[in-house]
Amino acid sequence: MSNATHDVSVPPGGDDLPVSASETEAPSRRRVVVAASAGTFVEYYDFAIYGALATTLAAVFFPQQDPTVAILSTFAVFAGAFAARPLGGLIWGPLGDRIGRQRTLVITITVMTIATIAIGLIPSYGSIGVFAPILLVLLRLVQGISAGGELPGAAIFVGEHSPVRRRGFLVSWLQVSNVLALLTGILIAAILTTTLSQEALQTWGWRIPFFVAGPLGLIGLYVRRRVSDTPSFKALKEAGATARSPIKSLFTRENLRPFVFAMALAAPTTVPYYLLMTYMPTFFRSNLKFSQSQGLWAVLAAGVVLVVTIPLAGRLSDRIGRRNALMTACAAFFVLTFPAWALLTSGHFALAALGMMVLSIPCGLAMGNLLSAAIEQFPTEVRYTGFALSLGLCVAIFSGTAPYISAALVSGTGNLFSPGFYLVGVVLLPFIASFFMHDTSKRSLVG
Repeated sequence: MSNATHDVSVPPGGDDLPVSASETEAPSRRRVVVAASAGTFVEYYDFAIYGALATTLAAVFFPQQDPTVAILSTFAVFAGAFAARPLGGLIWGPLGDRIGRQRTLVITITVMTIATIAIGLIPSYGSIGVFAPILLVLLRLVQGISAGGELPGAAIFVGEHSPVRRRGFLVSWLQVSNVLALLTGILIAAILTTTLSQEALQTWGWRIPFFVAGPLGLIGLYVRRRVSDTPSFKALKEAGATARSPIKSLFTRENLRPFVFAMALAAPTTVPYYLLMTYMPTFFRSNLKFSQSQGLWAVLAAGVVLVVTIPLAGRLSDRIGRRNALMTACAAFFVLTFPAWALLTSGHFALAALGMMVLSIPCGLAMGNLLSAAIEQFPTEVRYTGFALSLGLCVAIFSGTAPYISAALVSGTGNLFSPGFYLVGVVLLPFIASFFMHDTSKRSLVG
């Protein structure tokens, strides 16, 4: 397996469709994007409601002698689900490279839906004691394993169907679906926290968002079952070229560099995204002294900016290249993070909400570029395994721990700017890595 098998570009002025998408008509491409996005929506809806209701879940599942310990325990469980993501990559990646992208994505959405509904059925700590957080941890691990194959597989599914010159734009809609899922979860949480008393919310109200996952999962499953697999994987299978052991094939000298770059691409997306969408509702309430509902509405405002920014960033990456898009996103973080944090800590809710919106701009720039750039790093026979495992490791190291580290930094230092310093430090690593990257925006996904 050589680099030449996947470093194929579209000739200047030639057809903008690679072989992997040449027989795919535009309406079919729309169905592909909808099918992939529907499943991704379900997968990431749960992560939103867990983060948005973190303070409520802390009261439901953990003893309340020390509220800070309860909050940290809740975020530790949140991080545990992300720690399971590399395991999900080891399971779903090789499966997707051997049996196909579509079949694997059908399985992941089924597993996630069942686990999410089950969380809504767990009795409280007051009812069954320590078994409540144990059940929560186990089901969150199942969700993490499922999520480990979801976004990578969906990105590959869309990318292998897409024209080369529109790949970044089309694949970026998965990130829009991701944000819309989080906004939906946060909106439901905001409505519940605004309309229900604290007692009602802790007794039964928190369960409603988890039960909503049932019909959403059935819709996503239905849509995914009606779309065929990618032309690239079909061609690979017909040629009998699928890898016997995708993991073994991945860890060769020629794939090590792409693997590291794929992780670097994920870093400026994972930390800021989960800071914005899962930690900030707690930061607004516990540290900025706004109400829980105000924190959720501020996150919703930031999410709207993300929804607008991400597809624009995807289109930009098609025009200026993935490497330049990554450098642009990192530079935007360096320029905007601390002004945004000054607004956040101003003491005025309108300015704090504006700070959230400012911080979401570089985050959207990074998200719009991530998926297409990462899937272009790997050849077809190990693409699912390579991206799932690299993203899973990056998420386990940075994403899941971001809320916990941020809460611990604020608690330990008393400095409300400390999460901002942490964010800039994480983004510095991919910015350095970008100087050693080659642009892949014109690379074919065949072979």
